[in-house]
Amino acid sequence: MRQPDRNDDQEFISKAKAGHMEAFEWLIKKYQKPIYYLCHRMTGTHQSADDLTQETFMKAFLSLQSFKDGMNFYTWIRKIAVNNSLNYLKKRKREEPLGAKENTIAGNPSSIDQELPHDKLQRNRLEQKFYEALMALPQEYRIVFILRVFENQSYRDISQTLNIPEGTVMSRLNRSRQKLKESMVEYL
Repeated sequence: MRQPDRNDDQEFISKAKAGHMEAFEWLIKKYQKPIYYLCHRMTGTHQSADDLTQETFMKAFLSLQSFKDGMNFYTWIRKIAVNNSLNYLKKRKREEPLGAKENTIAGNPSSIDQELPHDKLQRNRLEQKFYEALMALPQEYRIVFILRVFENQSYRDISQTLNIPEGTVMSRLNRSRQKLKESMVEYL
């Protein structure tokens, strides 16, 4: 199979619908990390994010025949991931990670080798505090904040993904920002 470019999603979706597993595997490889990071931001744990990512792709595969040609595949699979994560959070409320708490804001750790130890320690404390504040937000505020800030979705897209009015999206985003500012006041 040739190496695809960014515009090849539709070609691979068509092949996957026709039963070519390699085509669906390519879609998994392309979108696995963004879906994992979204699930991780929503649940706060590696184990849950990993399970939800796998479940998202299983559901996508089983529903692939209902995928409408011309739609954006990432938008479609992201909605599946959001719904899976929301259902998980409703069932479990929150779970504590098995290992040490993961504290990277974006979900993908980066090492800055030239950073001074004191600066690195301060940055880590700030990231940890932000992570704790984010996870302490009520679920309906946290998901709107994550979709807007980390996923860069428009108010309209968030409204459609969550099936809520745009005005509700805006008010929840505003409330989440206020709560985060209150939680981070000593660091600002």
